[in-house]
Amino acid sequence: MVTNNFYYITISTKTHPILQKLIQKVEENGEHIEVLGEQENRVIGWENQQRFGIKLREVADYLKRPHLKPDDIILFTDAYDIAYFGTKKELIERYLKFSHPIVFGCENECHPDPQKSVLYTKTDVEFPYLNSGMFIGKVYALRKCIENYKYNDTDDDQRWWTTQYLENPDLITLDYKNTIFLNTSGFHRHFFMFDVENSIAIYKNNNPLFVHVNGPDKSFIRELYN
Repeated sequence: MVTNNFYYITISTKTHPILQKLIQKVEENGEHIEVLGEQENRVIGWENQQRFGIKLREVADYLKRPHLKPDDIILFTDAYDIAYFGTKKELIERYLKFSHPIVFGCENECHPDPQKSVLYTKTDVEFPYLNSGMFIGKVYALRKCIENYKYNDTDDDQRWWTTQYLENPDLITLDYKNTIFLNTSGFHRHFFMFDVENSIAIYKNNNPLFVHVNGPDKSFIRELYN
C-alpha cells in the first residue's frame, strides 16, 4: 500500500476560467489542488514578456514547507491551459512505474534553447524534449534540483528545468509515451480523441491523464472544455 502523501499544486497570479474548470474537475474527484502565487495579482508568462520566474520561486518556496516528507509526491501543472482526464489513484499508480523520482511531460521541439537539442540522448521518439508545464516527483529529488534557485522575475522555468534534467539524469526522466502527460504543441491532432463526460483522452495508443495546450496559442484548451 502506498503511504506517500500527495499534493497537487499550480500557480495562478490572476483568476482564469480554465483554472476554475480544472479546480472543478479536481473537486469532483474528491481531490484537492493548492493554488500558489495569487498574491501577485498581475499577468506573467506569455502575456508579460515571457516572465516565468514566479513559477520557479513558488515551487521552490513550497518545497521548503516543513510538513513535507522526503518521499511525499508533488504534482505540478500549469493553471490556464490544462485539462485533467484522470484520478489521483491512476496518476500515482502510473507514476510509481517510472524508474526515476521525477517525471516531466515532453514536447517535440527544444525550447527555449534549440541548440540544446544535441544534448538530449533519446531523440528517436515523437516528443524528445522536456516541457516544464507538468511534472510529478518526490520531494527529496525536487528539493535537490531547486533548493539553490535565486529568484529573478525574467527567468524561464523551462530553461531552468531543462538544465536540471541534463545535469541530473539519475533524478529526472521524461514521459515519452504520454502515460501521464501530453503536450499538444506540434502533435498530430487527427490521432487525438477525448470525451469530457467520461473523462478520457486518447492519443495514438495511450491515454494521458493531463493534456497541456502548451505555447502561446490557447484556443484548443477551450475545445477540451467545450
